[in-house]
Amino acid sequence: MAQADRFTIREPRFRDAKALVAISQEAFSAEQAVFGSDVRQATRRARLMTLIYPIQRRLPRPSAMALVGLVGDRPVGLVTAEPHGPTWYISMVMVSGDHRRRGYGRVLVEAMCERARNAGAVRAVLHMREDNRPAYGLYSSLGFRDFERAHRMLIENPVAAEQSPMPEGYTLVRHSRYDRRTLAIRDACREPQARELAGASRMPGLLERTVGFFVRPADDQRLAIIHRGVWVGFFLYLQESRLEAAGMLVAVLPEHRDRGLERPLLVRGLARAARAGAERVTLSVLSTNTALLQACEALGFTTRFVFVGMTRSLESD
Repeated sequence: MAQADRFTIREPRFRDAKALVAISQEAFSAEQAVFGSDVRQATRRARLMTLIYPIQRRLPRPSAMALVGLVGDRPVGLVTAEPHGPTWYISMVMVSGDHRRRGYGRVLVEAMCERARNAGAVRAVLHMREDNRPAYGLYSSLGFRDFERAHRMLIENPVAAEQSPMPEGYTLVRHSRYDRRTLAIRDACREPQARELAGASRMPGLLERTVGFFVRPADDQRLAIIHRGVWVGFFLYLQESRLEAAGMLVAVLPEHRDRGLERPLLVRGLARAARAGAERVTLSVLSTNTALLQACEALGFTTRFVFVGMTRSLESD
């Protein structure tokens, strides 16, 4: 193989940002066709990340790791991961269309798993679209195994549905962006196996906080669900850009599900989206969360994608 055609891996640099955004537009075109895409904001976010990455990379507990794959000096792929103690979450794997089926994705994932193993991690976790059979085949051949499924649901042209009152004894209170109480709620809302595999959630690190400071969302709302003075869940409405779908997150502790909380929270989000002129609203729902799935379907949400959670042990490699 000529030197100019050799596949190499290194950490990201500022000059990679534009090329990596172009690859993401192609690699995730199906998702972006459904949920929208703001190339300008994505490029700005990528440039900020490549500037801050070397700084946070040297912290005792870096919150993000990334490796860029190159052919010659041209970026053709990327893998990113979020270290969470013994678990590393592989958040993105992508290869440009004209360089697929050459084993580059495999090399990138293996390189990140090796980095995780060297850092003391015992497992890697990722999520992928269930209908992406080539990716599923790749991850399966690398030793990843299924552990959960989540529905990515969507409603188009949302309208303000009839308001539903919160059940008696429940109230909503605004909370700050980085309120640590959301972490315990988020973890408790996971399935037992997912909690064990993913480990405890933690606050966004330097990279995410800095990017979040400079790239503000078009609209957001954060509410705690309170019952008898205690947090039992939280609600998030977020629209990063007017060109993208608004997103909702409804996190309710298992023992408080199916008590009539789901519909009022969803209706609140739909009303906000309608006022803001959002064309689409999306949220992710675990396949085991039947109360939220049923509330979504009753309001007109449909499943556009199913994402599969997969995990791989790094100890026996």
